[in-house]
Amino acid sequence: MAARERELDGRGMIPPYGPTRGTLQSLQLLRRTTPARIDSDFLRVNKVAPGNEYKVVGALRFLNLIDDDGRPTENSRLLKTKGATYTLALQDIVRNAYSGVFQQLKPTELTRDGIYNYFVTDGGLGAEMATKATRFLIKLCRLAEIEIALDTTQPAPRGRRKTRSPRHAYRQVQAESVSHDESQLGLPTLPFVLALTPETAEMDVDQLAELFRKVKTALERSLTD
Repeated sequence: MAARERELDGRGMIPPYGPTRGTLQSLQLLRRTTPARIDSDFLRVNKVAPGNEYKVVGALRFLNLIDDDGRPTENSRLLKTKGATYTLALQDIVRNAYSGVFQQLKPTELTRDGIYNYFVTDGGLGAEMATKATRFLIKLCRLAEIEIALDTTQPAPRGRRKTRSPRHAYRQVQAESVSHDESQLGLPTLPFVLALTPETAEMDVDQLAELFRKVKTALERSLTD
């Protein structure tokens, strides 16, 4: 047994934290083959999680798919089933391995944040390891078709107005102030162009409206003079 495997063996029931892809590959490998022993050498030959084989061995041990000596357990035989039998078997494997999570958390609390918080408070994991362990468990739950509740999101603040670009505001106020006001006052239509300068581009809707009111007043005075 490699040094890293001996170290992992002494950690007890620390939940797996990766590599997720390599562990899922090892589950598929157990479905297809019946090895006498699963260790880093076996995974290396099958090109599973290169460089992280020892973590996959630890994950399989945590899921009770192999014993302390790497020999496949009875649980590993259940992975060779198909259809609903396989899904139910995998659900039992995951729920039994993570019994603390499923016993402590209500179905509505079985979210990404809820699982993470459990690993931090009850599991004593650090932030980085808890994040990886949470990601790993959620992948397993999806594979086993165990429902994970959605995290609640914060509602958007009320009264928040959608901002419009200065160019859009310029066009809208120009149409309202020139076309509408002139038709109401009976003023003749004049060829009127207002350049979009950096100053006008920075104006908000209220400032542009005030500008056009001043322009309208100036036009009225020029027609009456």
